[in-house]
Amino acid sequence: DDNKKLCLNSGEIIPLAETNRVIFEVEDLSVASPATVSRCGMIYIEPPYLLPSRLEPDKAAEAPVLKTWLQELPPPLDAHRDALAKLINAYVVPCTELLRLELTQP
Repeated sequence: DDNKKLCLNSGEIIPLAETNRVIFEVEDLSVASPATVSRCGMIYIEPPYLLPSRLEPDKAAEAPVLKTWLQELPPPLDAHRDALAKLINAYVVPCTELLRLELTQP
């Protein structure tokens, strides 16, 4: 917030420089106080608008976040855009399904 202080659970307060910017990504706000929520600028985007469809893995590169990434590649990678899209289509959905279905978090 405007105080430019990071307050930790331990009670430690870390002053931030004017040039510091911090972004936190959280799974949910179940333990956030109203003060915390009111200080945060939040954007909620439905997962279907971000993630590739599990039902159409061959169209993974058409998911908005990946499509935008491919469109914004720096000039040296322009020539590889189609190859990268093929790799995304081949591997992103199978790998995320492996993570989702087979692996557990410690």
